[in-house]
Amino acid sequence: MKFARRSLRSRQWARGYDAYVAVDASGTFSETKRQAGLLRMLQAGVIVSDYASLMIEILRDNASPQAGAIYAALDMPWAKLVGQIAHAYGK
Repeated sequence: MKFARRSLRSRQWARGYDAYVAVDASGTFSETKRQAGLLRMLQAGVIVSDYASLMIEILRDNASPQAGAIYAALDMPWAKLVGQIAHAYGK
C-alpha cells in the first residue's frame, strides 16, 4: 500500500500538483501521533495550513462575487468590513 501511495503522489507531483492538508480539519487524540503525522507530511513535501487560509487561497481574489459568502461561512469577524470596503469601491 505504501508503494501505491508513493507512486500516485509522484505521478501527481510530476503533473504539477501540490499536496495540501488542513491541520485543523484532521486529527487524533494522541499528541505524539499528531506530531509524527505532521512531520511525515512535511518531510514528504505536503503544504500544511489551516482550513480558513486554504479556503481564502482557493478564493484567490477578494473581489470575487463569492467572497462575502465564504468569509461569512468561515465566521471571520473582519469579513463584514471587507465586504463593506469592497462595496464602497464598487467591486
